Amino acid sequence: MIIKDTIEEKILALQEAKKDLAEEILSGEGKSLFELSTEELLGLLE
Repeated sequence: MIIKDTIEEKILALQEAKKDLAEEILSGEGKSLFELSTEELLGLLE
C-alpha cells in the first residue's frame, strides 16, 4: 500500500520512470543515454 503524497509514492514513480527508460533504450525505441538532457539525467539521480 502506497499513501498519496509520501516519499514512497515518489520512489515508486521514479522506479517506474527508470524502468520505462531502460526498456526504451534496450529496445532501441527511445533515446540513448547520450541524447538525454541534463535535466533528464539529473532526474534519474533523484
